[in-house]
Amino acid sequence: MKYPQSAVAVIPIIMGVLIGVGELNGAKAEEIHAYVVASNDGYGLEECLSDAGGACGQVVADAWCEAHGHGAAVSFGPQSLFGATKISTAAEPYVVNCRD
Repeated sequence: MKYPQSAVAVIPIIMGVLIGVGELNGAKAEEIHAYVVASNDGYGLEECLSDAGGACGQVVADAWCEAHGHGAAVSFGPQSLFGATKISTAAEPYVVNCRD
């Protein structure tokens, strides 16, 4: 089956439009920034960050992200919660993941 020359020329145009629409709809991946907070930082953050489900933790994590120029925190908690293995007997650090 042979297609007319004009039909074949339209395919790149259609593909370009589809890609452009995907980008306009926010189809690109969201960038996440992770910060490691020492548990003995002197600010008392560990008291809130250790309670990953509490309102105090979300407020502190959001403030940490905002202070570093990012949006709200998407997750936070002890470093081991994110798959890191504890390699010392020192107090475990906490992780705050921020979105742009």
